[in-house]
Amino acid sequence: MIFEWTEKYSVNVKEIDDQHKAFIGIINKLYDSINGGKDAKELDEIFRELVEYAHFHFKTEEKYFDKFDYPDTQKHKEAHKELFRKIEALMAKKTVDKVSLSYELLDFLEDWLVDHLNVMDKDYGAFFKAHELV
Repeated sequence: MIFEWTEKYSVNVKEIDDQHKAFIGIINKLYDSINGGKDAKELDEIFRELVEYAHFHFKTEEKYFDKFDYPDTQKHKEAHKELFRKIEALMAKKTVDKVSLSYELLDFLEDWLVDHLNVMDKDYGAFFKAHELV
């Protein structure tokens, strides 16, 4: 395990927190697969799962941004797009050495997620609660 959920990451909205936990679970699954010597096919499957889950999660957040007219919607949506641009750039570098790529992706995701949870997502947590989303 590379990343452990703690309550300091909570935005105090159960649906969002549960999705963040699942996202962290996929990152940990990628880490465990790399360290367990899994093959390139399994790593590709985890990459795909990660991207699909990120899309799902961001759609959830963005649904509430739009529903509640969140003031930082554009900034937050741009951060989501930036994550996908970075992942696409990393995936474009695919080589025979998927392990190196996987570690680079893990480092990026861990840094991005910690920053995103602690800064951007904390900002909307109180806003969502004020709109009675719990």
